[in-house]
Amino acid sequence: MPTAFYHFTCDHGAHGIRRSGELRPNRHPLLGASLIWLTDVPVPDRWGLGLTSNWISCDRTAVRVSVQPVPGIVRWPAWALWHQVPRALIETLEDGARPDHWWVCEDRLRVSDITETAPHRPAGRSA
Repeated sequence: MPTAFYHFTCDHGAHGIRRSGELRPNRHPLLGASLIWLTDVPVPDRWGLGLTSNWISCDRTAVRVSVQPVPGIVRWPAWALWHQVPRALIETLEDGARPDHWWVCEDRLRVSDITETAPHRPAGRSA
């Protein structure tokens, strides 16, 4: 088990996290489950972590939220198997990414640290 986990979010998402001091599960539109998505990679990897912002305009790598390990955090592949996620959906979510670094949690998590990452711009955006 890693010694820390990270959740990357945009500036406006970080506002609510700072206010509450916790990460809260969010309903995934394709899975129909409420999850917190985490990684063991401390530096944002937009493609590897599935944070491409293809469908939204914010930069989901702008802020890194750190949490400590708890028993409810499980590897994405194990969660997907346990919840019988259809293979086609797994392939869609994991396409070109690094799911071996994806973790999920169905419970609220207490934040241990929030930091700004280096400035990033979504593909196709200019200053």
